[in-house]
Amino acid sequence: MGKWIVVIIAVAVAVWWFTRDPVEVAYQKCLRQVSAELETSASGGSSDLEKAMADAVKGVGKAMGTAGCEAMRAACKDNRDGALCKAAMAQF
Repeated sequence: MGKWIVVIIAVAVAVWWFTRDPVEVAYQKCLRQVSAELETSASGGSSDLEKAMADAVKGVGKAMGTAGCEAMRAACKDNRDGALCKAAMAQF
């Protein structure tokens, strides 16, 4: 009985994995890449003003990166055969 439950779960995971929407997968990868790159950027500066400015720039960068990812997803939802969608799918 326990083996069948494991087999059923494995099959369900495999079906889920291979039927995922590639646009959503690329979108999630894009968001992870934006977050990872912002986390690795330095918040340098010795004064409080410099640190505040660096944090503000990071906030703007995150907003722009997220907007780019959302634009890619919207373009792919509209036309999967478009140049923007194909380039994004190749990158992510």
